[in-house]
Amino acid sequence: MEHSVKIFIWAGLKFDLRIIAMTWVVMAIIFMLVWFASRKLERIPKRWQCLLEITVEFINNTVIDSLGIHGVRYSYFFGSLFLFILFSNMLGLVPGFVSPTRDVSVTLGLSVLVVIWMQYIGVKENGLKGHLKHFFTPNFFFFPLHLLELFTRPLTLALRLFGNIYAGEILIEKLTETFHIIIPSLWLLMSVVIGIIQAYIFTILSVAYTGVSILEGPAE
Repeated sequence: MEHSVKIFIWAGLKFDLRIIAMTWVVMAIIFMLVWFASRKLERIPKRWQCLLEITVEFINNTVIDSLGIHGVRYSYFFGSLFLFILFSNMLGLVPGFVSPTRDVSVTLGLSVLVVIWMQYIGVKENGLKGHLKHFFTPNFFFFPLHLLELFTRPLTLALRLFGNIYAGEILIEKLTETFHIIIPSLWLLMSVVIGIIQAYIFTILSVAYTGVSILEGPAE
């Protein structure tokens, strides 16, 4: 099933209105679920609160593994990143919806956000001078390599996420047109697993890259 593409042009830039709408849908779903799960917190968690606490603990443990215990204060960013990508990946599996992450502009936008975040944390942890100094470590000639690495890491994240989600949705559409039920259902289950894995990979690598930007601070 092909989806009609509605393009809005502003200042020479093209915006896919469907992808923008799906992005807001994802944010609304996450907000409502988190609000619903946390509106009546209890000492002994039940159902939705239990699921929320498991998710928070999972994100915290992931951050601690790369950044140490002090890195928990940055879990809010990585948790938001993980949930957004996860629900974006899942949304395209619902009839009538598409995944925001099937659009390369969305995944590139997430990667740019990660790059900005890495610089923010690097400056916050090591100071502006210390953060800039690591670009010239061990000597000035390594500056082009560090600069290239700064952009190639997030770029690979963006293209991997986009490629997997876009290909998965296209394959589901074609299988549904050809086989109707059994094979598309099996691939749908596989797509759920792939969507979860891709959200985790993007997040865990973002955590690892952030950790590197902190650890590469100036040696005392």
